Amino acid sequence: MSDERSAQAKRYNSLKIRLNLSDIFFTALYLVLFQCFVSSPLKAIALSFTSNFYCSLALYIIVFSFLHYIISFPMHFFSTFILEHRFELSNQRFLGWFNDDVKKGILSFFIFLIFIQFLYLLLRSFATTWWLWMALFWFLTTIVLARIAPVFIIPLFYRYYPVGDGLREKITELSKKCGIRVMDVYKIDFSKKTKKLNAAVVGLGKTRRVLLADNLIHDFTDGEINGVLAHEFGHHRLLHMWKMIIFGAISITFSFYILYLISLKAVAVLNGKNIYDIKIFPAFMLVLFMTSLAMMPLQNGFSRKQEKEADLFALKVTRDKGSFISLMRKLAFKNLADPNPSNMVKLIFYNHPPISERIKLAEGFEP
Repeated sequence: MSDERSAQAKRYNSLKIRLNLSDIFFTALYLVLFQCFVSSPLKAIALSFTSNFYCSLALYIIVFSFLHYIISFPMHFFSTFILEHRFELSNQRFLGWFNDDVKKGILSFFIFLIFIQFLYLLLRSFATTWWLWMALFWFLTTIVLARIAPVFIIPLFYRYYPVGDGLREKITELSKKCGIRVMDVYKIDFSKKTKKLNAAVVGLGKTRRVLLADNLIHDFTDGEINGVLAHEFGHHRLLHMWKMIIFGAISITFSFYILYLISLKAVAVLNGKNIYDIKIFPAFMLVLFMTSLAMMPLQNGFSRKQEKEADLFALKVTRDKGSFISLMRKLAFKNLADPNPSNMVKLIFYNHPPISERIKLAEGFEP
């Protein structure tokens, strides 16, 4: 990138990191304040509407989630709409962005509600082993979501279009070369929302399919598209999705076990009746939130390792490091990626190696 574009990328990513840190702080603050001032009266109000425990829990979660959405909306709006327009990365108008945001919010809420209802069912039924059953439920649900996402979730936000027969044949041949079977190849209307570029191989088993951003098809050469897709095929060939799901299951098991160890003390400190007292829900969420933050550098490090492996796989399959390097440079330019973040920023926030490291890997690659 030019010095001007590189400086712009530095400013953009610096702002994103500050906003991310601010979001972490305000989320923790929200949970603490909600626990101290809102949780107990909200529990009483919810129970006054219905004597059914799970219905009152649902009412509590609705208010808890809605208040969080309202309070966090200004910062969220700035980071995902204003900032993207300021750096000329977004093509969305406000109504389009808001429509997507509401759909994401509703979808996330229902998944969250199912998890919380199941958590409290386990808390009421298995006082000492609930954390293990909850981790197993998370593991199975993650697999289900990965399988259904291409069919039911992604189409909520992007339209699928067929790609030209010539490109389809090339992608099919590349997938065979990589030892991957894909059900179909689609183009999605990515440019309708953003100037950023992306491609992915999504789904599991019979739902696995290739998704290419329309602007990526227009802006990249065949060699560069091969590099992108060989990288994505590499993730599947090397079982990275399964490894990440298992890694996530281990992480979430650890988080729930920590919550189990703390739960009885939390009940006593917060004057709860038992571990499934709705009143101490924010404290439980705070524990899970803090353990997930503590695990984030480790999880990102594991992800960076997988991305490096997928890059090497792509280089071995395509034997075209020139196209791979130009691909990385275009991605950095289009997506305003910081090519050289500090080691601390990379350690905490990056789930991909920085662009400079990926280019250096390709430059040193010998077929």
